Amino acid sequence: MDEQGSGPGASDCPTGIALSAFNPEFRECPHQILNRLRAAEPVHRDRQFDRVVLTRRADIEAVLGDRSLGADPRKSRPGSFVRMAQIVDETYQPTMLNTDDPEHKRLRSLVAQGFNLRAVEAMRPRIAAVANSLLDGLAGRASFDLVEEFAGPLPTIVIAEMLGVDTADQKDFKRWSDALVMCLNPRRSPEQDAALAWSRENLGAYFRRVIGERRAQRGTDLISALVAAEEDGEKLTEQEVINTANLLLAAGNVTTTDLIGNAALCLLRHPDQMQKLRERPELIRNAIEEVLRFDPPVASTLRITHVEREIDGVMVAPGQTLDCVILGAGHDPAVHADAERFDIERADTTHSAFGGGAHFCLGAPLARAESQIAIPLLLARFPRLRLDTDRPATHKVAPPFNGPAGLWVRTD
Repeated sequence: MDEQGSGPGASDCPTGIALSAFNPEFRECPHQILNRLRAAEPVHRDRQFDRVVLTRRADIEAVLGDRSLGADPRKSRPGSFVRMAQIVDETYQPTMLNTDDPEHKRLRSLVAQGFNLRAVEAMRPRIAAVANSLLDGLAGRASFDLVEEFAGPLPTIVIAEMLGVDTADQKDFKRWSDALVMCLNPRRSPEQDAALAWSRENLGAYFRRVIGERRAQRGTDLISALVAAEEDGEKLTEQEVINTANLLLAAGNVTTTDLIGNAALCLLRHPDQMQKLRERPELIRNAIEEVLRFDPPVASTLRITHVEREIDGVMVAPGQTLDCVILGAGHDPAVHADAERFDIERADTTHSAFGGGAHFCLGAPLARAESQIAIPLLLARFPRLRLDTDRPATHKVAPPFNGPAGLWVRTD
């Protein structure tokens, strides 16, 4: 059994910071690195960080579906990768995303009562209206940043409306929610720490006021549903409602922005596929699933071992981090033939983009709906849409997320 991760080719395997968005090569061309790692050492003991990195889909699916593994970083051992990545200190407050059963099951069951497929499907006409309004504002523009002016605002406006944020407050709300994303950055600057504190203070005060109003008089919004949610005598506390709303803003908005941005970038870089989608818009659902396989918005997700275990000859200690590289799973040649080819008609678009098991993404239906609506409307509005070659697309430095920092396009 391999205690050091010293399999064939291990000496020159990429490791540590090289396997993150802090490495420019990984940020822009991750599969060149991940394919090397998967071929040489698919269960990789990181030599810089306290983690075991998985790049084969079978291993990743087995880990994500294993309910004996944890997600709460406070249960990891000192110095573990998950503690560093999620900035676990005395102020750390876990959300539903980072709790274990029975607390996770309680929170998820209550939140799911208000944030479900039926609620999302009812939002489709409004999502289309918001997308069209944003595109109206871009009419006549020869060039614009698609992330800044379309992929970014769309999910923020949609979730704000779902939460019941007053239209008059949405400008402030967007500023607060944009800053809140800093909670997911493990390398925050002092200025970013200050922006995060400002965001949390303002959002907390705003949500406390709205929660008080909804307790007095229910509406049809998500905050009302969260306030009303009850199961077996359990209800969400005020802080749990606030934490859930913040989770939807921070993790939900950025992943949907990245999904729309990645979808647009994939199509723009593969004009034959973009033309095929223009001619056959009914392919949009499969096209989005192919994007989720080919270039998912979440690069990796973490689990924590509670007892010693072995994965393909590598021993994983209790409290150690398992890093499931979602980017790698979608390009595993054992699952997908010609995995490096982007094909919106691919018959098997199997992917792990929304995680799995108990923590399968609750927001998956909303992310799918927004991207399925946004991309066809974008293509219909701009028949000459293409990349602005004077301003090449680059990816943001925001682990564990994967999406363009900006995406300048031309329409003339």
